Amino acid sequence: MEKIISCCGVVCSECAYFPKDCPGCPQLEGKPFWLSFQGGTICQIYDCCINQKALAHCGLCPEVMCERYLLEDPTKTPEENAENRRKQLLQLKSMRKA
Repeated sequence: MEKIISCCGVVCSECAYFPKDCPGCPQLEGKPFWLSFQGGTICQIYDCCINQKALAHCGLCPEVMCERYLLEDPTKTPEENAENRRKQLLQLKSMRKA
């Protein structure tokens, strides 16, 4: 299976919700199902990166890991959230080199 990666560094194709509940942010243009639980209409990271800055991914932004990345998933522990951010940053760094 092809790896589907969002601009924020999340590997969508490795998510438990992929592809049944969510085909990934690139396909959904930053409007995943979980926004309905937060009252949003578009992911803030996706909107900034793709719509406002017209970047391919956040790894190309000088502000990578900005305050938008500090939003915590309430279903995970602080340690799990920190680990997810670490994985995202590693993914973004690898995408910079590609």
